[in-house]
Amino acid sequence: MVTQEFIGERSARAFGRDRRGNVAMMWGLMGAVLVGLIGITVDFTRAQALRNQMQNAVDGAALVAERSSNLTLAQRQAAAEAFFDAEMGDLATGATFTITHLDDGGHMASASMPMPLSLARVIKNQDWDIAVQAVAEANASPPIEVALVLDNTGSMSADMDGLRSAASDLVGDLLSIDGDTVRVALVPFVAQVNIGNEASHLAWMDQAGQAAYNGEILEDRSIAYRARTTSGTGNTGNNCQNISTLPFTGYPGSYRITWRRGDASLLGGLLGSSGGQANRCYAWTPSDGINYLTLFDLLPNDDWKGCVEARPEPYDVTDAAPNIGTPDTMFVPFFWLDTVDNGVTSSNSYITDSQGNITSATMSSRMSSGSGTANDDDGLQARMFNVFKYRNNSASIDASPPDTRGPNRGCPTPIVPLTTNENLLQTNVAAMRHWSGGGTNQAEGLAWGWRVLSPNAPFSEGAAYGPNVRKVIVLMSDGENTNVGSDPVLDSDYSAYNHLGVWTDLADGGLLGQLIGGIVRGILAPQYRRNISSSTSYVSYVNQREATLCTNIKNAGIEIYTVIFRETDQATETLMRNCASSDENFFRADNAQELSEAFDAIGSGIGQLRLTH
Repeated sequence: MVTQEFIGERSARAFGRDRRGNVAMMWGLMGAVLVGLIGITVDFTRAQALRNQMQNAVDGAALVAERSSNLTLAQRQAAAEAFFDAEMGDLATGATFTITHLDDGGHMASASMPMPLSLARVIKNQDWDIAVQAVAEANASPPIEVALVLDNTGSMSADMDGLRSAASDLVGDLLSIDGDTVRVALVPFVAQVNIGNEASHLAWMDQAGQAAYNGEILEDRSIAYRARTTSGTGNTGNNCQNISTLPFTGYPGSYRITWRRGDASLLGGLLGSSGGQANRCYAWTPSDGINYLTLFDLLPNDDWKGCVEARPEPYDVTDAAPNIGTPDTMFVPFFWLDTVDNGVTSSNSYITDSQGNITSATMSSRMSSGSGTANDDDGLQARMFNVFKYRNNSASIDASPPDTRGPNRGCPTPIVPLTTNENLLQTNVAAMRHWSGGGTNQAEGLAWGWRVLSPNAPFSEGAAYGPNVRKVIVLMSDGENTNVGSDPVLDSDYSAYNHLGVWTDLADGGLLGQLIGGIVRGILAPQYRRNISSSTSYVSYVNQREATLCTNIKNAGIEIYTVIFRETDQATETLMRNCASSDENFFRADNAQELSEAFDAIGSGIGQLRLTH
């Protein structure tokens, strides 16, 4: 029998040995610790993500401040803080941000903000403070000269706002690198480039009509005929050389019609007579000396705007200075011919064809009927190439972009030579717009990008080549090289490389004359463009000239950045990639945001901005 005393004594000892309550307490304490550890892990992950976001934001903000070194510190702070706020979004409201200009150069951006804890509060009830900083320093080697060569063709119509915005930012970034030691030039291009029409520029132009392509397409063209009689008109017997009643003197300049007797024989065709009837005298345009500047002078309501043709080989891919002693080094004014009235050819008809008629009761003009089909040589070609219709004529000009009409059709806004004047550059960037007609010619844009950087004439702002200056070209284009249009006489629209037809038919000249002329041009005068008979061969030719230009420019010590915009043609991408000075200098952009990012990266590359901390 167990006594009550014994039971009480045993119960007391058992209670002393029982650990069940301690285990519960320990598990309670351990649970709180585990929750806290999990909370720390979660909050640490959050903190790392926030820190990375803040670091990226201050990195960019420091670069913005360094690029804006020409502004006041307050303006730099505002610009950098705006960038930081945009990167941080709603989180920026709780952040403290500062910009400091360092005594030894560069800018330091600092930011801090509290991060409220979640489960980690179980361990420590205090917010974490996240702080980051970055130091940016410009490592450029001024002076720097940059030419922005930008596509303003019709295909850019929906993207000009994006281009203007990106170009404006790039201009601002470049001119802020280091005071007045950076200069920028602007070269808008389409199928040609506008070099400006200042009076001083005439010294660069072929004013005598001696360059290879100046008026060549209008020379030696049969435009009219009259019956050959034996008396009363001066063209007696078999002679058509003495016609004096309608010489067309003074239209234009001292140009005169050349009269030739028709000869439909094989020999006549070979020798270059009109190939017409033997009882007719045919009127031919002057065989030499036609000058586009003279034609502009004859039009009282239009002046040369400043666009030029590409120079003949090899000068089209060099920065050789124009020299009047070598006519092909001079520049030829861009002059888009008046097309025929009836719309069979392109839409650039601005002069009534009858202005070129030889008005006489005894004259039957080849182009007087006003009709003509694509195969009607007596209609279209005679009217197209009649130089005399430009005589003292008031043309129907439309200078309102983008689809203009007149000899300056498709001529874009002019070049801005190297300058430190940001207001001038920004005004001209804002004035850029797309222009219709002609196609795209990256090669000619690139050539003029080189020439504005060159110390040689025509532009003289560029410093001498050498280690004391850094020269850079930024080429941006949205398409492959093209020459558009299907003009039945000229084969295409006009461009810096003229009409496609100019390569295959510089003048009537007879079959033998054309054959001999082709051989002479191909062997003795390689500056004449040849083997161009289609749009495909045109693209191949211009691509080849552009590739040669890229090599020549880089050999001159000039760095090239290229940006291909939206274009998916692989050959064009390869061309522009190979043109760039390195793979890092080539960018492709498929929308306005990516274009802005590409220009931003180029600005950083040219300025050689770097984060030092």
